[in-house]
Amino acid sequence: MRQDILAIVYAALDDIDAQSLQEKPVEKTAEAPLLGSDGGVDSLTIVNLVVAIEERIQTEMGKTVVLVDEDNLTLQEHPFRTVGTLAEYVEKIIDKH
Repeated sequence: MRQDILAIVYAALDDIDAQSLQEKPVEKTAEAPLLGSDGGVDSLTIVNLVVAIEERIQTEMGKTVVLVDEDNLTLQEHPFRTVGTLAEYVEKIIDKH
C-alpha cells in the first residue's frame, strides 16, 4: 500500500509542478521538504498538492478522502513536513475509510 500511496503523491507532485511558478520542482523522494523548512514550498503549492492527491485517490482508488480538516490541522506531528510524512499521513487517512 505504501508504494501505491507514494506513486499517487509523486504523480500529484508532477501535476502541481506543471502548474507551479516555483523555480524548481519538488524532489520525488521521501525526504524532500514541503512545509516548515528551507527548500520547502509555499502554501498555495501545498493546497494544490492536497487537491491533486485527493483527486488522484478518487480516480485511482475510488475513495473520497479529505486530507485537511479541523482535526487534522491540530495534529502534534505536522504531516506536511516532507513528502514521506505526507505519504504516511495519506495512508492513515485512506485506512480509516
